[in-house]
Parts: sequence; structure tokens; C-alpha cells
Amino acid sequence: MANTAMTLYKLMVLYMLNLTEYPLTNARISEFMLQKGYTSYFNLQTVLSELMETGLIKSENTMNSSFFKSTEEGRHTLDLLSNDINQSIKNEIKSYLSDNSKTIKSDIAATANFKAAGNGDFIVNLTINEFQSKLLSLSMSVPAENIAEKICSEWNKKSDDIYALLFNSLVLDKYPQ
Repeated sequence: MANTAMTLYKLMVLYMLNLTEYPLTNARISEFMLQKGYTSYFNLQTVLSELMETGLIKSENTMNSSFFKSTEEGRHTLDLLSNDINQSIKNEIKSYLSDNSKTIKSDIAATANFKAAGNGDFIVNLTINEFQSKLLSLSMSVPAENIAEKICSEWNKKSDDIYALLFNSLVLDKYPQ
């Protein structure tokens, strides 16, 4: 029975990921599964891990979040087994995604992460996404990890302003409206 439940949770995650054009964060998937009482946090993390190990989903990590997206193999698996998900569960998933669409989009609108550069510096990678297009991608070298962390933590709050400043400085000064 436990194996059957874990299989259902995997299918539910695949179904969620296949209904969105955006990757979903671990937090969004967990929010749905836990609020509805389908499973525990630990079982869900096992499900996500097993889906990644089998190549049905892939993960991209930023400083604060893991983003999950279905692979082609995951979509094919769901096509074969989607009838194993009860229609009422499918409706709950659709409703959750619809009700939270703005929040889900904002999860991926601005991303930030950093990594050690090997010379004592850190490379900070900042992006702004809109739909499936990358509006801005910026990498910068900083001298300390605490500075990289500060930049990443401020990026979500200030990315729109920084984008506007860059755009205006580079374009509007040359082409006044």
C-alpha cells in the first residue's frame, strides 16, 4: 500500500509540473501536498528525489529555492499513467495552480545565486525572466561570500528597479520618448 501511495504522489507531482509552463519550487509543490494532507514533508522529499534519480524531473537550484521541471521522459510517463490519478485530485491541482498563478510566476521572475570563483572571489548570477524568455542575465564578481549573499537576497526586491535603471540608462538617454 505504501508503494502505491508513493507512486500516486509521484504522478501528482508530474501532473502539477506538466500543467504549468513554469518550473515549480519545492515550496509550491510542498504547499499543495501538505495543505491537502496528501503526504508528509519527508515523503514528498523522497518522491522528488526519486523522480530526479529516475530522470522524470530535473531540478535547478538558486540561492533559496529548488525549481522543478518535468523532463520529456516524465511527460511520457504521465501520458501513460495519468488515468491512475483520480479526477477530483486533478481538479484540486488545477484549482491550486490557477489560484496561485501570480505567486508561481513571481517565484521565477527574478532568480539569484552565487558560486566560488576559485580565486577567493564569488560569481553572482542574477536573472529576470518573463514567461519563457530571459529579459536580463547579469554575472558579477564580488570579493566576499557575505556580499554575494546580500546581493542575492536583495535581488528579488530590487530587480525591477535595476532593470528599469539599466534600460533607461542604455536606451532612453539615446532615444528620448
